[in-house]
Amino acid sequence: MMGVSRLLVAIIGLLSITALNQHWFDVASLEAARGIKAIGAIGAANIRADIGGLFLAIGIFALVAAWKRSATWLLATWLLPALALLGRFISLAIDGIGPKVIEPMVVEAIILVLLGGIYLYWKKAPEGL
Repeated sequence: MMGVSRLLVAIIGLLSITALNQHWFDVASLEAARGIKAIGAIGAANIRADIGGLFLAIGIFALVAAWKRSATWLLATWLLPALALLGRFISLAIDGIGPKVIEPMVVEAIILVLLGGIYLYWKKAPEGL
């Protein structure tokens, strides 16, 4: 089970890093795919820095967590999508629901449940597994 949990965390890390391609190198596609439009160089820079940086941080934290089997790094990984999901709930409260709003929330919730379950498992498992 420990090997499977580490593999799942590593897969989440790799998937997060693959999301960088769109956010760093194909910013124009984000308008149709995610409802984000970069206005000028500053808009593109903000997308690359803020959203791309978030995905990169999740990816790096998850890969370090998987490599070290570190519950601390896994908790840091968990915190990032948790805060993103919080922002989505705030957006729902302010703006209401719209097209394509729920799908990313479901994905983030599934990732949070998965990472949270693995975190609890790692906290209970003896060191060195």
